Amino acid sequence: MAISVIEYNLVRALQEQNLFPRGGDLLEIGEANWYGDIGLDTLRADIARFAAPEQRAPLLAAVDAADAAGGNQALWDLGKVFWHAFLAPASISAIDFDGSPIAQKLDLNQPIEMGRRFDVVHNAGTLEHVFDIAMAFRNIHNLTKPGGVMIHHAPFTGWIDHGFYALQPTLFWDLAEANGYHVAAMVYAEVDPPRLESLPTREAILDMAKAGRIGRNANLAAVLQRPHAEAPFRIPMQGYYAGRISQEAVDAWSQLR
Repeated sequence: MAISVIEYNLVRALQEQNLFPRGGDLLEIGEANWYGDIGLDTLRADIARFAAPEQRAPLLAAVDAADAAGGNQALWDLGKVFWHAFLAPASISAIDFDGSPIAQKLDLNQPIEMGRRFDVVHNAGTLEHVFDIAMAFRNIHNLTKPGGVMIHHAPFTGWIDHGFYALQPTLFWDLAEANGYHVAAMVYAEVDPPRLESLPTREAILDMAKAGRIGRNANLAAVLQRPHAEAPFRIPMQGYYAGRISQEAVDAWSQLR
C-alpha cells in the first residue's frame, strides 16, 4: 500500500491535532511505500516542522539518498522516512505478501500472533482484499495495545473490481460502538483532485449524499482508539437493525436507495 497525497495529508492533519502517540511501536497492515504524488520538498519541509531536532538531519539525508538512488527500495525507504517524521516510532513492523524484505508474510484470514502488540496499527487499503474481513478486523484489534490507535483507509465508492469489498461508514461507526473505540477521526477522501472532509457524525455522510457531494471514486479513513481497559474483540451489529441510529439516518435508509 502507498503513502499517497490523501494518506500524507490525513496523517499530517492528525499530528497537528496531537492525535497520534509519538515514540511507540508501529505495525503496517500492508507495508507503505511512497506513491509519488507528494513532492519531496513537502516532505523535507515537514521534517523540519514535525521531526525531533536530533532526527532532522538524518531524515533529510535519507530523503536525499532515496531521491538519488531511485528504484523500488527508495520508495520503501521514503515510506519509513514519512513515519519517522510524523510519529518517530520506536520500531516499524509490517505484514505484507508483497512488501520489502522486512514484511512478514502472514495470512490475515487466519488468527495472527506476533508475540507483541503495537501502539499504532495502520491499515492503508489492505482489508478490502482479505476475504475474511471480520477476522482481519479481529486481528488488528488483538495486535493493538489497549489505548492504542488503529488507522483504517479503505475504498468507499467506485474502485471497480479493486477488491472484495467497498466499506461503508456504518461499518466503522458500528465497529467502534461494539468495541468501545473512541472515534478520533472519520474522513471522506478523494484522490484526484485531493479532497478531505471530516465526518464528525454518522449523519454527515448522509447530508453529503443528499447534496450530491459523493464522488465517483472515494475513500474513507477512520482513526479509532482502543479503550485502555483490556477487552476481547466484539462483532458489531449494524446500527440500523440494532435500533441505535437517529431518525434522520433511518429516513435516509429509504431516501438514498
